[in-house]
Amino acid sequence: MNMTADSKLIHDSLYAPNGGHVPKEGGSCSILLKKRYTSVVFCPGEPFEGQRGPGSMYPRCICLEHNGEKNGTLLATMEYYTETTPVFPVYESTDDAHSWHYLSCVEDTQLGQGCRFQPHLFELPCDMGKLKEGTILCAGNIIPQDMSTTTLHMYKSEDAGKTWEFVSEIVKGERDEKHIMGLPVWEPFLLQSPDGRLFCYYSDERYKDHGNYNQLLAHKVSEDGGYTWGEEKIDVAFPDGNLRPGMPVVAYLPNGKFIMVYEMVNEDRIPVYFRISDSMDDWGEPDFMGNPIVAVDGSYLTGTPYVAWINKGGKDGTILAAGRGFSHIFANSEMGMGFWEKMDSLIPIDNNYNFTGYSQCILPIRGGRQILNLSPCQISDRQALIEAAVADVYVRA
Repeated sequence: MNMTADSKLIHDSLYAPNGGHVPKEGGSCSILLKKRYTSVVFCPGEPFEGQRGPGSMYPRCICLEHNGEKNGTLLATMEYYTETTPVFPVYESTDDAHSWHYLSCVEDTQLGQGCRFQPHLFELPCDMGKLKEGTILCAGNIIPQDMSTTTLHMYKSEDAGKTWEFVSEIVKGERDEKHIMGLPVWEPFLLQSPDGRLFCYYSDERYKDHGNYNQLLAHKVSEDGGYTWGEEKIDVAFPDGNLRPGMPVVAYLPNGKFIMVYEMVNEDRIPVYFRISDSMDDWGEPDFMGNPIVAVDGSYLTGTPYVAWINKGGKDGTILAAGRGFSHIFANSEMGMGFWEKMDSLIPIDNNYNFTGYSQCILPIRGGRQILNLSPCQISDRQALIEAAVADVYVRA
């Protein structure tokens, strides 16, 4: 475990010396979004049984780029809430998200507890260990019905999502009688580094009693495509027993750097922060708060963040970030400098229901000419379906 960063301070701090946000002359966003159409990815019900509230949340989607004739196919998964043993349903779209159909499901074949929370999909862009280019990976949280343990497992598909096979255990939460849910781990996120290693970022509560960390963000690295994992390294952590960074999502930037977004629970309205780093393996001082995603009017992104980069909006493209609160997408075409511009959400969120908008997904499609947004959307006061919206991307003159 490494709780310190080296002295080169590789992360980019966008704070002014007095702690305020650094303003930037001119606009910070160079694109416009125009919604074109919506579709339903997944609605609780058939082919699954035993449904219960909140239905479905936490959608994730990828567009295949390394699967030959299947390239351009969209694969989506999500949490599915059921009284029976849960699975991660996998749905497919072959028409740019105009329609979706059931393809398969990822089942817990190892513990028999169920694929319950926080699925994440990733397509390997090259061979890695025994895994071939185009292999689809699915990481998720395996949890029994009594919520007594959490285990992050990874599965693979070598046929574009039709069938799935267990690969490895990434990390496991610990049982602890002093805490209601033990000492759990949450929210895996997979990404490959430029040098061909597989990273898994996640949230970790196992340091409550030795270090006074309510929750922290960490990662592990695999040198063989995810069959074995190295030692945990701490990325974001505050030893005050209160602050609770969570839900890390990482994206590539065009200048060889990387952006990580995360929520900060136990701050008012759960603001979202980001860091920019030269390395996926080192994000600077763990107790650096991060840079806020905030608009010029002071409004900010809140809770369950997701981030993506598109190649539109000037030489540096545009960073897009979504979160649960206030029905907005935030955009920045200055590599995170200055204020962000808030845009209307592509999928309206009713904040009267705490499950709507929970952990959305943003994905560039059609070479960045469009973006795809997946979000939980209420169908009743106790259930949500997963809706998809596609928007054209326009560059401002």
